[in-house]
Amino acid sequence: MSIQGRNIDHPEAEYKKFLPLVHTKEGTYIFHPGFIYQSLLKETSISKSDAQKITEQVVRFLISANLKLITAPLIREVVNVHLLKNGFETERLLYTRIGLPFYDLREILNNTNDNEDVIPDLMNWIITEYHAVNKLIQEKHREEEK
Repeated sequence: MSIQGRNIDHPEAEYKKFLPLVHTKEGTYIFHPGFIYQSLLKETSISKSDAQKITEQVVRFLISANLKLITAPLIREVVNVHLLKNGFETERLLYTRIGLPFYDLREILNNTNDNEDVIPDLMNWIITEYHAVNKLIQEKHREEEK
């Protein structure tokens, strides 16, 4: 298995048949572990070896969960759990997804006549959440500098 994203389409990649499909807004795709590895390197300060270790743990988890279909947000949640399990608290904050839970968004939309009216409220929610996470990241950086 090539976690770094090379040879992920190789026909001998037997592990792929055990992985779920990934459903996105663009369609349904074959799961590629290299995307996790690359996004960890891009979005966090994690080392290549730690990114590979986390990616392998996530792939093992997804195989053992025996799921048929997953979403990109679920993959991110699983990655975050493995970051925490390995002591990467700051990296987990950097990798977090900011937005609303499905239930909350459904309630907001069901209780609004015009979806356009909720856009400012949704943006405020997201921006507030961003600032809260950013504050935590800054605090972690200050702690690490001590």
